[in-house]
Amino acid sequence: MWSGSRIVADDLAGDDLSDVLQLHSDASAWWVLPRSDYAAQALHEVAGQLDLDAFAIHDLLATDRRAKFDQLDQARLLVTNVLEIDEDHATVVDHPVSVLVTDRAVICSADEFDGFRPSRVLAGRQDWLAVGGVEAAIQVLVAAVVSNYEHVVDWLETASDQLADALFQERPLSKDEQLWAFRLRTLLSNLRRMTDPMRTVIAELADSLPAPKPSRSGSGKRRAELERHWRLLQERHQRVANAADALREALASVFDTSLALADVRLNSIMKKLTGWAGIIAVPTLVTSFVGMNVHFPLVGTWLGFWIYLLVMVVSAGALYALFRRLEWI
Repeated sequence: MWSGSRIVADDLAGDDLSDVLQLHSDASAWWVLPRSDYAAQALHEVAGQLDLDAFAIHDLLATDRRAKFDQLDQARLLVTNVLEIDEDHATVVDHPVSVLVTDRAVICSADEFDGFRPSRVLAGRQDWLAVGGVEAAIQVLVAAVVSNYEHVVDWLETASDQLADALFQERPLSKDEQLWAFRLRTLLSNLRRMTDPMRTVIAELADSLPAPKPSRSGSGKRRAELERHWRLLQERHQRVANAADALREALASVFDTSLALADVRLNSIMKKLTGWAGIIAVPTLVTSFVGMNVHFPLVGTWLGFWIYLLVMVVSAGALYALFRRLEWI
């Protein structure tokens, strides 16, 4: 909990939060809860104090993959998701994030991991929270979500480039590389499922910025700074969403190129097999023709043997030279 640029309390439990807020009338607070039974109970208690209906409580505790923003009577509600990547196996786990915002407090329910630690981010931005208050805390949390998406996109771009490097070797993707590409496409689908609705959510959050209070000095300047930060966040998220769309086309192009290279390689193999079959067919034709049960000149003599052998060798050599010149073999 902070008041101006000074932290007045920290490490509070849910029961203490409302008491300290009443004690410090000009203070604001942020509270990060892990998604657990304790968090559910605490959120139920807070929701009861704020007169939130059952639908708002359900949204706070939801575990589906939707992203939404809802303007309530006494609070604002943000529901979104972040992604945790297993880079070794190209698998992803999505973590729901629920944020309840009042005029003096921001309550975030989320499971923290290496790519998303809202408590650490909020604690490290106390200077900005002192300037922007609760609205700045919302921006810090949304920026952490967008940063998580940026990390996923950067990793996907690197993995996609590695697949593209294999194609520059003029060979189709191997079975393991194809499975890896399918995992990347699944991960990208999950990312796009989250980034698409977040465009609307961030725009609605920016539009929900409260009007400045005339009684407070510097409120107009503070609002201008908050509006500028919302625009920057929208631009960052738009770049992420555009990169995700571009990655979808890039991965599709990798698959198409791999299939084209496989067709080219198959055609080349078939051409070589056809050429060698033609070379082998000519000696076979000569021996089959001479081996018929009719009288041929020089049959049964050493001279005939060497002549017919020479015909087979010369004809096979001529075909081999022709096919080599045509690049069939």
